[in-house]
Amino acid sequence: MDDRIVSHNPRTGERVGEVDVARPEDVRDAVAAARKAAVEWVALGHDGRKRYFKALKGAMITNLDRIVEVVQSETGKHNDDVYLGDISPAVSLIDYYIRKAGKLLAPQRRGTWPFPWKKAWVERHPRGVAGVISPWNYPFGIPIEAAITALVAGNTVVVKPSDVTPLSGQLIAELAEEADFPPGVVQVVHGQVEAGEALIDSADIIHFTGSPWTAKKIAKRAAETLTPVVLELGGKDAMVVLDDANLSRAAKGAVWGSLFNAGQTCVSVERIYVDESVYDTFLSKVETEIGKVNAGEGDNSDIGAIIGPTQLDVIERHLSDAVAKGAHIVTGGKPGDGPGQFFEPTLVVDVDHTMDLMTEETFGPVMAVMKVRNEQEALELANDSTYGLHGSVWSRDKDRRRNFASAMRTGTVAANDVMINYAIPSLPFGGIGESGYGSNFGPEGLDAFTYPKAITDGRMTTPREAWWFPRVGGRKVWRTLV
Repeated sequence: MDDRIVSHNPRTGERVGEVDVARPEDVRDAVAAARKAAVEWVALGHDGRKRYFKALKGAMITNLDRIVEVVQSETGKHNDDVYLGDISPAVSLIDYYIRKAGKLLAPQRRGTWPFPWKKAWVERHPRGVAGVISPWNYPFGIPIEAAITALVAGNTVVVKPSDVTPLSGQLIAELAEEADFPPGVVQVVHGQVEAGEALIDSADIIHFTGSPWTAKKIAKRAAETLTPVVLELGGKDAMVVLDDANLSRAAKGAVWGSLFNAGQTCVSVERIYVDESVYDTFLSKVETEIGKVNAGEGDNSDIGAIIGPTQLDVIERHLSDAVAKGAHIVTGGKPGDGPGQFFEPTLVVDVDHTMDLMTEETFGPVMAVMKVRNEQEALELANDSTYGLHGSVWSRDKDRRRNFASAMRTGTVAANDVMINYAIPSLPFGGIGESGYGSNFGPEGLDAFTYPKAITDGRMTTPREAWWFPRVGGRKVWRTLV
């Protein structure tokens, strides 16, 4: 096992920095320290913990430029993508939980029928130490958002960032220290498989964001200790343009949703279904919008870099497979010419579900547009996926778009917009199928990082309950309860 992880800039290939690799025993020590720190962290209660979250938000704002610089250097993404994808949702999440978590975590009274003389309530309790295993595409935003939710719920946290973007993850520990979090409450460990396995084996809950392939391994290992897992996985997100859509807005949304962060977003638009009556007009508008995108490799480019050669290979493989099966590339379709790892914004037509481009997650700046006969066919194709993370529907008719949204087999849907759900902290974020299970954000995020404790309270004024031993009254007693 290497002692150091070296980070490189995908725009230039230059070395960015390096971090120490945690041995399995180091990870176990971190979890032990987190478990010890949890005693006082839980005792603070939400009101006592709020000041730390306010301080964390302040530290993020104070260090805004540094966060952008580090994330941009490790991912090659556009600076705006860092602000919008890595920072803004995290700040909004802190604000939301500061305002709402006290009520969301408060004990909830429950009815006690058929025992109306008793009292009952449900409390939410933290699970203990949350292990957060995070990806490279939003290397600051995703782990800090999971950490925030876990911390608000009363857990302590050990984060293992992607080994591709370790410095972005390390920022979390630095900001927590600046915000004066108690020792052991927030820790970051670096490593690869061995570090991840040690975290899975020793933490009380695991939050993983990444591929279904890796998630299945994590879930299998976590099952050995019956450790609960929250899995936020990939998507093959469908955009459906109905015949009454505002086509200009839909075209702009399609380009934005496909190309933001160079398409390396689990909720990016990966496949587009357009009613045949508006297909040609929509396609023309999309070509116009793509033409407005600065796709160069310099600092002024609107499109960031692809994270590495492996991801470039996936994009090229999907396009080659599609073309071999009859698809046509309208624009783009090639890697960039420079030293960095870039790919041209690409528009593909004449696609169908025999192609990997329409069934597997591409994770690149590719727009695949398919003509459909009607709304029903669009829905069937949109739901024809092993994934179920996000989707969008475009229509001027309120009832029509809302009914369509309800029928989509996804954890989140946006009507007349793309990816906006992730920016609204009150909404749960998660999927079904190979997009995972469990949620972050909103009340559901706190539910994921806590367990319910049901408590009943009975009076001591009677010597015993009627149904206790000795058996007296028999059926007469039970008939009063049925």
